[in-house]
Amino acid sequence: MKTDETLTREYLAAVERETSTLPAAARQELIADLGEHIEVALAERPGNVHEILREVGDPRVIAATALQELGGTASVPARGPGRRRSPVWLPLALLVVGDVLPYLGAMALTWIGFAARVTAVVIVCRARHWTVAQKWTGLTLAIIVPVVAHVAWYLSPVPHHGSAAEPVARWTLVALVFLLTLAGAGSLWRDRRRS
Repeated sequence: MKTDETLTREYLAAVERETSTLPAAARQELIADLGEHIEVALAERPGNVHEILREVGDPRVIAATALQELGGTASVPARGPGRRRSPVWLPLALLVVGDVLPYLGAMALTWIGFAARVTAVVIVCRARHWTVAQKWTGLTLAIIVPVVAHVAWYLSPVPHHGSAAEPVARWTLVALVFLLTLAGAGSLWRDRRRS
């Protein structure tokens, strides 16, 4: 069983690893302050090291906060306690499923497809698997361009609505939109970071 001192040392080592991009002086000051805070808390509440370390916070949160205070940006957004990350494949699957469902006929499936795509966008925007540029590229291909294509189709003054060529043109557009969605999801899958 690990002692309070061992757990504290491991915790401070984790903070030091997470803050490796900070200047050495700032990192040492932060580690010293945290060590002193933990020591005082342990003196007041001996034996509660797990609770105290939980209260101090996740080392990644501490690192991100320290980096922001020094005017930098965190390379990995902080994750609050208790919040689980979605698997990287989930938003990509939601993008593809959300694109297919509306074409299966039922109005309920259209709304479920819309909800799946909105959920996918939210997950991708909040995920740390991609940079901002990678998110924009993937979501532009998978969401923005297909929506613009559909709006252009429906607002088009060209007399293709009701004509004999409409089904061919319509399904060509559907295939193009599906390929764009696959390209966007594929781009996100290819560019993912393991974190």
